[in-house]
Amino acid sequence: MANGPARAAFWMEFVTDRCDYPAPDRLRAQLTNAEFSEFCGCGCNSFAVRVKPDVAPLARSGGSHGAIFAADFKLADDRTLEIILFANEEGNLDYIEVDCCANSCPVPDVIDVTPEPFRKWSGEGLLR
Repeated sequence: MANGPARAAFWMEFVTDRCDYPAPDRLRAQLTNAEFSEFCGCGCNSFAVRVKPDVAPLARSGGSHGAIFAADFKLADDRTLEIILFANEEGNLDYIEVDCCANSCPVPDVIDVTPEPFRKWSGEGLLR
C-alpha cells in the first residue's frame, strides 16, 4: 500500500494499540487531534504530524526536536519493523518514522508482526 493518509491512519491505530507507549491516553489524544502530511515515498511509511493547539504535549517543552520513543517488532519472515516517534520543541508529536530493517527494505503492505515489541526505548527524562 502506498504511503499516504490511509496508511497513516493504519499506523495511528497500530502505534496506539501495539507499541506500548508509556502514556497511551496522551499519545492517542495527540494522534486524534493531528493532521498528517509529508508522506515519504522511499518505501518506508514515515510521515509528519501536526498536532492541533491545546493538546497536552508528549514530551517536555523547551527541548530540541528529537526521538522520544521507539518500538521494534519482528515480522513473520524475521525481518524487523521499527517505529520511532519524534517530538518538536513544544513537546508535541512531530514525525513518525516507520522502517523495515533500518530502512533497507520497503515496509510490507501486510503487517504480520510479533504481538509485542521485542525492544522499546523511551527518551530518559523527555517524556511527560
